[in-house]
Amino acid sequence: MENKLHLGCGNDIKRGYINLDIKKLPGVDAIHDLEKYPYPFKDNSFDIVEMHHVLEHLSNPLKVVEEIWRISKPGALVIISVPHWSHFTAYSDLTHKNYFSSSLFIYHEENNSDYYSNQVRFKVIEKKLTATRINQTWINPILNPILNISPLFTELFLCKVLPVSQIVFKLKVIKNTK
Repeated sequence: MENKLHLGCGNDIKRGYINLDIKKLPGVDAIHDLEKYPYPFKDNSFDIVEMHHVLEHLSNPLKVVEEIWRISKPGALVIISVPHWSHFTAYSDLTHKNYFSSSLFIYHEENNSDYYSNQVRFKVIEKKLTATRINQTWINPILNPILNISPLFTELFLCKVLPVSQIVFKLKVIKNTK
């Protein structure tokens, strides 16, 4: 059986997951402040970790990513969604402390040797830019493929006329098991 964790779940309770939030809400299984380290889990505990629209609210995203890596098993799937810097909603919430682009995990990528000796590594399986957060809207099937032809081109040019709402990263945890 897979061990699955949903960090900062709020009211979005996922069945079959440990749903963790700072507040005791209906369906929350574990209460923890994600600004307090280490997280209350052993190393290599989870097969899947999800965090949706939480990272932008935290003071130290690097430490959060390091903790997610620590508690994830080698080969685990990590799914993180964040608002894109180009969308007005990124700036409309006073609790947002950080703004993100599609290159968020570039220094943690598996083969990047430029990072200052940090062992935290991921393989970016997918990064998806979306025009709107609500996937049921009629416009997403038209715009999303265009936005994702080249995330770099989108961020340099297109997002000035067509803001990107969010980025969803699917990452594979890379750990040296030697």
